Amino acid sequence: MHGPVFATAPGRCGILGNPSDIYGGKVLSCSVPARARCTLTASDDWVLPDDTRLWDACMARYPTEEPLQVEWETAVPRSSGLSGSTALLASTLASLLAFRGEEPALDSPKALADYAELVRDIERNEANIVCGYQDAYMIVHGGLQLMDFAGKHPKIPGPNATLKPIDAALPFILVTTGVERLSGSVHGPMAERWIAGEAVVVDAIARISELAEPGSEMLERGDLGRLAALMNENQELIASVGGSGDAIDLLVSRSISHGALAAKLAGAGMGGTIIALTESPDQLERALRADGYTRFMVPSRQPGVGYVR
Repeated sequence: MHGPVFATAPGRCGILGNPSDIYGGKVLSCSVPARARCTLTASDDWVLPDDTRLWDACMARYPTEEPLQVEWETAVPRSSGLSGSTALLASTLASLLAFRGEEPALDSPKALADYAELVRDIERNEANIVCGYQDAYMIVHGGLQLMDFAGKHPKIPGPNATLKPIDAALPFILVTTGVERLSGSVHGPMAERWIAGEAVVVDAIARISELAEPGSEMLERGDLGRLAALMNENQELIASVGGSGDAIDLLVSRSISHGALAAKLAGAGMGGTIIALTESPDQLERALRADGYTRFMVPSRQPGVGYVR
């Protein structure tokens, strides 16, 4: 019998450019300190989580007949827009591959990109979760990344993305609305409108994609004023095509009223989490706690998917 196999992966937050990754755009994104973990142990009988959707998706591609005990732990808030399902899938797949004696190398840019594509492909086509590409790439790579998804399309994976690691301070705080939602409820309808050529959606996505690269430069320079303008524009554009939602809009408004320089959705929208740009994260957190919000997190450059040795 094999000994236990452990793998973990971080959540992520979109800073600028989301959700243009699905449409061949550019996204600036960062990992978060919350991680998902999968432990696989050989067992006399199968012991599976209550919800086996992600496990079944992995097994559909990489089956094993040896009974396993599958244990999941996650600190990523459920359905919060921080890619908790992708983090759990990436760590589960890594554990399963290692258990099969097929541990992915994850030691070169190509190997990391190939694994990210595999994670996204399994999540989309085996788990039937409508998801973007930034999720898998960020969770596999970790850190703070400017990602270029040129050639990608809602229905065509296209070539591997190219990534540029960014070294900069992170004057942000994440705040969860408390409204759970599935990414497909946002991505699916918007993708259909984009594919149909609806001008307002096509134009908004094109402009959102243009924000990530200059935003990464502003972040590196510490030009928070110009960065704030780009983040607020990103939020206004996604809201204009129905991709934000009341819970996000309210939290964005409250964050700005409490002194945040900018605030926008960190994931797919219609609930979930915002990312606020602020020089006073503690002060902003206190003010929002007084408004009834309880879940806060600070983005940080964390390692991507990996094994616990």
